[in-house]
Amino acid sequence: MNTSSKVFYLLVACAGIIFIPYLGAWICFDGHFDHNYFQYPPLVAPPKAGFSLLVFVAVAFLFFCIALLYLMPDIFGFKKSVKPPSPPVKRVPLPIWFWLGLVMWGSTLWILWAKLSEPRWIIIWADLPLFWGFALLMDGWVYVRTGGKSIIGRSGRELIGIGVASVSGWLIFEYLNFFVDDNWIYPKGDMIPDNQFTIYAVIGSAGLMPLAFEWYCLLLTFDGLKNRFSNGPKIRIAGWLGYVMLAVCYLALFFIAFYPDTLFTLLWVVPLIILSIVLEKLEIWTPFNMVKDGNWSPVLLFALSYLIQGFLLEFQNYFSAYHENGQIITQTPAYWAYSVPYVNVYHIFEMPALGFMGYLPFGTYCIIWWIVFAFLLNIPSNFTDPKHLDI
Repeated sequence: MNTSSKVFYLLVACAGIIFIPYLGAWICFDGHFDHNYFQYPPLVAPPKAGFSLLVFVAVAFLFFCIALLYLMPDIFGFKKSVKPPSPPVKRVPLPIWFWLGLVMWGSTLWILWAKLSEPRWIIIWADLPLFWGFALLMDGWVYVRTGGKSIIGRSGRELIGIGVASVSGWLIFEYLNFFVDDNWIYPKGDMIPDNQFTIYAVIGSAGLMPLAFEWYCLLLTFDGLKNRFSNGPKIRIAGWLGYVMLAVCYLALFFIAFYPDTLFTLLWVVPLIILSIVLEKLEIWTPFNMVKDGNWSPVLLFALSYLIQGFLLEFQNYFSAYHENGQIITQTPAYWAYSVPYVNVYHIFEMPALGFMGYLPFGTYCIIWWIVFAFLLNIPSNFTDPKHLDI
C-alpha cells in the first residue's frame, strides 16, 4: 500500500472517532440537542447513576490485576531478563533548560498554591508554565542520567512537534466528554469568557503529551524497569479479530450518547484501540508490534508514565483551591473536578480512586497519537522506531 493510501485510511479512522459519536447523538436526540450539550467549558454536569457495588468491585479487581502485572509480572508469564546492564554514562551537568523549567514550574505552582490573585495573566495561563516547565525539568533530569541523550539533547524540535500533536490529541477527549455527559468539568471556567477559555484550553493542552514522553524516557534510564517487561508472553491478534474489534469500537462510539453512564469508561480506551489496529493494518510500526516478540516495555512504561503524571496533575490541581463546606474557592479558571457514575467514591484529590485507571490507556495513547500525527505530516521522530529504546 502506498503512502497516500495509508494517509487516507488514517484520516478516515480519525474522522470516524469524531463524527460517529455525533451521528449517534443526533439520532438519540432526534437532532435537537439541549442548549448546553456542547457547552465549553462544561461548568456543571448532569446527574449520574449512583454508586454500584458490583461495578466498583469489578473495576477495583481489574485495577488490582494491573497493579499485580507491574509488581509481579512473573505471575503473568514474564520471565526475568538476562540482558547485561547498560554501560556507564558520561557525567554531564544539569542543562540550562532544567533550571529554566524548575523556575517556570516552581514559581507558577507557588502562585497557585498560595492562592494569590495576581499576577492575573499567570494565574489564567498557569498550565503553560506548569506543563512545559515540568517537561523541561524532566528532560534535564533524563539528560543527566543518559549523558546527554534526552529529547531536547537530541533535537528539541521533536518535543515541540509532540506538543503540537498534543493539542489535537487531547481535544479529542474534550470532545468525547460531551457524549458521556461531562465526566470532568471546569466549575470555575466562567471566570473568563468562553472564547478565552477555549483559546487557553487549545494552547494549554500542548503541554500534556510531552509529559508522557519525558516520564517514559526517565523510566527507560532504569534498567530494572526497562528490562522488567521485555521478556513476556508473545501475543498476536488474528487479522479477522482486529476488524471485529474495530467494528465494536465504532459501534460503541455510536451508542455512547444513548448509554453515557454504561459506556463512559470506553472514552479512554476506544481511540487507543482504533488507532492501534488501523496502524497495524497499514503496517506502520507501533509499540504493540513489539508485544508480538514478547517485549511489553514500551506499552507498559508509557501507560505507567501517565499514571505517575496523572497523580501529580491531580495533586497540583487540588491544592490550587480552598475546599470549604463542599465549595471550591480558587483563582484559576482551569480548576477541574469530576462527575462519574457508579464509582464516584473514595476520592484522591478530586479524582475518584478508581478513576486513576483511565490514565493508563491515555499514557499509551500518547505514543500512538504521536505516531499517527508524525506519519500524517511526515515528521521524523525517534519514537516511531524501536531503536528509541537505546536511549
